[in-house]
Amino acid sequence: MVSAPRCRPGARGLLALLLLLLPLPLSGARNSCGAPPTLSFAELLDEFKTRTYFPTGSTVSYNCRPGYQKVFRARPTVLCKRQLEWSEPEDFCRKKSCGHPGDLANGKIHITDLLFGSNITFSCDEGFRLVGPNTSLCVTEGTSVTWNHKIPFCEAGCQKPEMQTGSMVNALDEKMWYRVNETFSFKCSPGYQFSSHSQLPATDRFSITCLADGSWTALPLCKKQSTSEECEMASAKEFKECGVPLETLKTLLEVQKLYLEIKKLKLELKSQ
Repeated sequence: MVSAPRCRPGARGLLALLLLLLPLPLSGARNSCGAPPTLSFAELLDEFKTRTYFPTGSTVSYNCRPGYQKVFRARPTVLCKRQLEWSEPEDFCRKKSCGHPGDLANGKIHITDLLFGSNITFSCDEGFRLVGPNTSLCVTEGTSVTWNHKIPFCEAGCQKPEMQTGSMVNALDEKMWYRVNETFSFKCSPGYQFSSHSQLPATDRFSITCLADGSWTALPLCKKQSTSEECEMASAKEFKECGVPLETLKTLLEVQKLYLEIKKLKLELKSQ
């Protein structure tokens, strides 16, 4: 009888190592699902991340990502079905809620959602200004979620008044908002004077104060200065707008003409 050749011990170990390095049979590869699905709300457990062979009937498990929590009775798994497809992932994790932030005195909080990743915005009522951030985002903090900014507050104040023919006395103090009882001092531009204080020179200052309702105390107007007496006389247009009869208007214009001629004559005599 001829005996079969035997492998030497060293060769036998080498053969075993080569068998381990060989890929799975084609039939085994055909019985495996592909890589498990990637989910936005859950993360695959570490023990399944390195696996490449998932036979029919096997399952893989997940943990909810930060900002999400497990839905009651939901199974955080997916199944490799007979068709070698993964079952549809259930929404077994849902977003956590930051809860209602509270109330904003003298203002409003605009809310569309309170869940993780959502934004809320703040605004103040008229006559108030927002002190602090105007938005807040629901973010993760460890294993919980919270608003990344506290509720700001609305401070009573007045917006900088518009002055087309005036300027602030001290430009370094100029700002867009002023607090209640804060004073704003300004003066008229060169060639202008306060309309309600025509006896004062144009360089005089005038002060206004911010009120609790967001308005200013009476703000006078800066009107163009009169340079001569004849500039103070009413024009024909002003008379007409006041409803003066045409005959009377004609007489007034003749008087005005005579007045101007007299003024002209006086100026000529002074110049001689």
